[in-house]
Amino acid sequence: MPIRLIVADLDGTLLDSAHTVTPQTEQAIRSALARGILFTVATGKTYPSTVRHIQNFDIQIPVICGNGTLVHAPDGTILYEDPIPHDIALEVVQMARARGITPVIYAGRGLLAPEYNGNINVLVAHHEPEPEIVPDLEAAMSNSHKPHKLILIDQDNLDAVAEFQVELEQTFTGRAAVMRTGLASVVEVLPLGVTKGTALAVIQERLGISPEETFAIGDNFNDLDMIQRSGIGVAMGHAPETVRQGADYVTGSNDENGVADAINRLVLETAGDGKG
Repeated sequence: MPIRLIVADLDGTLLDSAHTVTPQTEQAIRSALARGILFTVATGKTYPSTVRHIQNFDIQIPVICGNGTLVHAPDGTILYEDPIPHDIALEVVQMARARGITPVIYAGRGLLAPEYNGNINVLVAHHEPEPEIVPDLEAAMSNSHKPHKLILIDQDNLDAVAEFQVELEQTFTGRAAVMRTGLASVVEVLPLGVTKGTALAVIQERLGISPEETFAIGDNFNDLDMIQRSGIGVAMGHAPETVRQGADYVTGSNDENGVADAINRLVLETAGDGKG
C-alpha cells in the first residue's frame, strides 16, 4: 500500500548532531511532499521549540509534541491533549523537591519551573524555551496550567536520577509512565498509555490515513510505539537495540543522512521516484 504520511522524530533523527536538518534530508522530504505525501514530526519538545526546526517545510497538518500528550495544529492551536492526572503530578513534584531534583512542568505550549538554576540550562541547550518561573508549582497546577509531562532534572548527580527513576517506576506502576530519553540527567513522567503512537493514531483518524499508509522513523524508546504502529517503521542506526529490533528497517545514523536514505529507499524509490 503506498505511503501517504511520513512522521519523523526530531532529536537524533530528523536533526543531526548540530541540531540541523541536512540538505540531503531536506531534499528527500521535499521530494515526498512534491509527490503529495504528507509530512509531520513527533517529538518530546514543546511546540515553540518544534516549529523552529520545521518551518522551512510549511507543514499543513498537525504535529505531535510532548511525547504524544499534545497534538497541535500548524498554528499551534491544541487539537488534542492528554494531561497527567493532577494528584499524580503533585506527588511527583513533591518527591522531586524532597530529593533536590528540579521539577519542570510541560504545560501546553510552554514550561514552568520553580527557579532558574543550572538544570534549566539542560533544556535551553536543547532549544526549549526558557520556562516561566513559578515558585509554587503546586498552585500553578491547581489553577490554569495542565501538566502534560513532568521533566525531572539533576545534571550534577546522574546516579540520583537513575535511582529516582526506579523509585518512580515502583511508586506509579499502573498509574503513570516513567521514561528516559537521550539525556542521562533527565527522567520524564507522562500519562499512562500515552505515546507518540497514540497521538499518531489521532492524526491518522483526522486525515483518513491508515497505519499501513504511514512511514515512521525514530531513534529512541519513546519512538518505538509509533514505529510499530506504522506500515513502515524505521529505526536510526544508533538507536538502542530494542528499538532496532522492533523496527521493520534500520537506516543510518542522524549524522549519516539516515532519514534521507530511508525515505529515498523505502518511499520514493518504491513509488517510482528513481532516486538512488
